Amino acid sequence: MARPVKLRVILADDDARKLILPEGLPSSTEDLAQKITEMFQLDGDIRLQYQDDDFGGEFVNLTTITDVQDKGTLKVIFKTTGQNQTAASTPACLMLCQADDSASVSSFETDDTVLLSSPDESVQSTSRSAPWPLVFPIPCFSYDSEIILQQANAEFHENRTRLSPSPKLKSHILEVLAEEIIKYKAYPTDLDLNTVAEALINKHPCLREQGSYNGCYGWKISLKYKMANFRTKLRSVGCSEVSINSMKNKRQDQYHAASNIKKPRRAEVNYCPQHPKGETSESLERERVDLLAAIKKRNNDKVVKEKMERTFSYRRQEVVQEKPMIAEFKSRWPALFNVDEVSVLYFFYST
Repeated sequence: MARPVKLRVILADDDARKLILPEGLPSSTEDLAQKITEMFQLDGDIRLQYQDDDFGGEFVNLTTITDVQDKGTLKVIFKTTGQNQTAASTPACLMLCQADDSASVSSFETDDTVLLSSPDESVQSTSRSAPWPLVFPIPCFSYDSEIILQQANAEFHENRTRLSPSPKLKSHILEVLAEEIIKYKAYPTDLDLNTVAEALINKHPCLREQGSYNGCYGWKISLKYKMANFRTKLRSVGCSEVSINSMKNKRQDQYHAASNIKKPRRAEVNYCPQHPKGETSESLERERVDLLAAIKKRNNDKVVKEKMERTFSYRRQEVVQEKPMIAEFKSRWPALFNVDEVSVLYFFYST
C-alpha cells in the first residue's frame, strides 16, 4: 500500500495550502494536476512547477511525477484566468462585509454593452452574489469568544498548548460558521467543509485537534451535522432552496430523505432563490401573465427586463421543482428565449 504524501501547494503569492494524498502520488503529472484542481476547486487549465535543486530551488515546469517528493512544494500556474483565480486575488472577506451584495444585470443596450446597476433591494436581498471562495473567510465570533481564542492562540504559539473549547464556545463557533457557509451553499460537500475546518484552525491554531490526521477532522464532522440541523431550521421557515427537498415534494418512488437531493452544481449560485420581499407565487404568476402581454408591445424592453428580473425566483423554482418540457417552458416564458435575456440569466444564475 502506498504511503501518504504531503505537499505544499502555492496557489498565489499570499496563498499556500497543505495537500495530503492518503493513497500516495498519482501515476502521472496530469492526474496530480487534476487532483489539485478538484481539491481546491480551481477553474481553468493549470500546469505545475516544482523546486529543482539543480537550479538552487527555483521553480521549473513539472514534467515527470518522480520529481515530486514527499513534503515538497508545488506551484500552480493558471493557463487561463478562472473564476477562482480572480477570487484568490481579491480578499474574499471584502465581499461579505456588505449587508446587501453586489449589483446584478438589469438591462442591456442594443450595442451589446452590459450595463450593471443595483436592482430592486427586494430582489437583491434574496440572491447570492458570489461563488464558493477559494480561501474561505472565517468571520469574527462574539466579543467574549474572540477574547478566549486570542488568549488561547497566544498560549499555543508560546508553548503549543491546545484549547479544549467548552460546549458553549464550540456551539457558538459552529453556529457562526454555518451562517457564513449558507451565504454560499446550502449543501456544502465534504471537501467544502474540510476547507472551512482548515481555514478555522489556520486562523485559530489553538483549535487544532490532537490525534487528527489533519488537525481538523473533528471540526469537519461537527460542521456536517451542524449544516444538517441548520437546513432543518431553514426548511421550517420556508427557505425554498431546502424546502424543495422536503418529503412532500418528492415523488412516491423517491419517498425517502436521501433520494434525489436537488442542489446546485459547481458555479451555480442562485440555484433556487427566495421570492422578492412582498411577493408570493400567486403574485408572480400574475406578473408572468402581464409579461406575456408586455413582450408583444414595441419599445417595451425596459418593462420586460424589469418583469423578468422580478420573476427570476418564480421561474427557477418552476424549473427545479416541476422540470417542465422545453416546449411548455418556452410557451410560458417566451421572453427568456432571446439573446439579451440569456446573457442576463447567466449573470443572475452564476454570480
